Amino acid sequence: MLITGILLLTAVSCKKFLAAYSQNQTFIESASDLDELLVGVGYSPNGPQWIDQYLLDDDLEQNPPLTNTTIYYLFGFYNWQKMPSIQDDGKFNVSYGEDYTALYKRIAALNTILYNVPLLKEKGAPEKELQRIAGEAHFLRACFYLVLANTYGKPYRIATAGTDYSVPLKVIPDVELKYFSRATVQQVYSQVEMDLLDAEKELEGVNAQSVIRANQAAAQALLSRVYLYMEQYEKAQTYADKVLQKQYRLRDMNALQAGSPFIVQASPETIYTVPTNIIGAGPSSNIASIMRAIDIVSGPHNYRVSDDLLHSFSDKDLRRTVFFQTTNEGDYMARKSGDLYDQVTIRLPEICLNKAEALAILGQSAEAIATLQELRKSRFKPEDLTRINMDGAELVSFIREERRRELCFEQHRWFDLRRYGVNSKFPFSKNIRHRSFAYDNDGRYIQGYYELKPYAQDEAAYILPIPEAEIEFNKGEITNEPRPERPLKTGE
Repeated sequence: MLITGILLLTAVSCKKFLAAYSQNQTFIESASDLDELLVGVGYSPNGPQWIDQYLLDDDLEQNPPLTNTTIYYLFGFYNWQKMPSIQDDGKFNVSYGEDYTALYKRIAALNTILYNVPLLKEKGAPEKELQRIAGEAHFLRACFYLVLANTYGKPYRIATAGTDYSVPLKVIPDVELKYFSRATVQQVYSQVEMDLLDAEKELEGVNAQSVIRANQAAAQALLSRVYLYMEQYEKAQTYADKVLQKQYRLRDMNALQAGSPFIVQASPETIYTVPTNIIGAGPSSNIASIMRAIDIVSGPHNYRVSDDLLHSFSDKDLRRTVFFQTTNEGDYMARKSGDLYDQVTIRLPEICLNKAEALAILGQSAEAIATLQELRKSRFKPEDLTRINMDGAELVSFIREERRRELCFEQHRWFDLRRYGVNSKFPFSKNIRHRSFAYDNDGRYIQGYYELKPYAQDEAAYILPIPEAEIEFNKGEITNEPRPERPLKTGE
């Protein structure tokens, strides 16, 4: 097959270390070849590609069955252990790091696509088609690098971004006779920004009505997020406004039919997503696959909505009933999405929240409140929508809490906690606890908890280590910051 041929990785003696970053281009002869590679590798949800950061944050907690003896493979990951790859039986979890490798393989394919676009243009391939392909490839590469940087590198801190470490950066398909090391946070973010700005230009007027192929609005939406992370608040507002002027609109929960999924492809809020029907629809494709009633769960990889998140919703907030369902045991399960990946989706509410936060930090409180209230009036009954009368740090904190409520389980919270911890104007950190369960003859009981300290006290734990195989592959050019031991705690 064409895609298989293109993805053959170099594996010759001393050049073996380049395999994860290089591609054979022999089989690329036309724009349709590039598009096939784009769909088959860039967009495809098959195999690992998204790191489940929501297992690390404070919105979710473990909820295994009442009787169980199964090994908990995600023990080290979920409980921020020194070595996240270690299971609760002390053995190595062989699946740790698959996401890292898969994302770089996708980036390698995108590098190949972008390298070949000008070559095919010289050969007379359709220019508009090549421009669209380049735009989509630039968007996807930016997405993947943003995920990698915010998982395996330090968060963007204005004062130190030029020296703080991030992830290896490779944007050309050529085999290079060198080992790879970490780029700086600034270098990676600059590349992400450049890719998205290119995508914005290349996708003008392209895929405008599609939510499963990148379009200009998707690039602009992601730019608003990136600029918010970088504390470039004027630009974050500017790009949010570009999206808000397009055809998208908020979905009113007051008019929602009871029991129907809220986040769907056809929603007027959906800007970009990956549909589950590519590999088979159903809860196995989203957060619902790890949130189930404990009487039907056979293993420990089960979770529930945390009390901390639930208590952040007021009783009048319609999102509490629309986003969650309860089990017979009284546990809350996230049930936000239908026919798409809830953790690989860009929605209009994020754009409203990006703008509101940027305006609040810029001191434009009235405009920030107006933007926020546009979102909130679709999340409360008219008589329950309260006025907001605050500014400064209080308003910023309120907007961030709204962000937590609206975007829970969509792969935002962990990244947000990291950036709040280094924010130069309104820093925020908190202690997070994850309960730990054990079993005796009477069944399940809580044996204690593991605790993540605020970012300033526990920085290394907010950065996942790059897999050891990559460290060995690159002969030590890539290193990980040592993470502290994290013992089980008991009591209060």
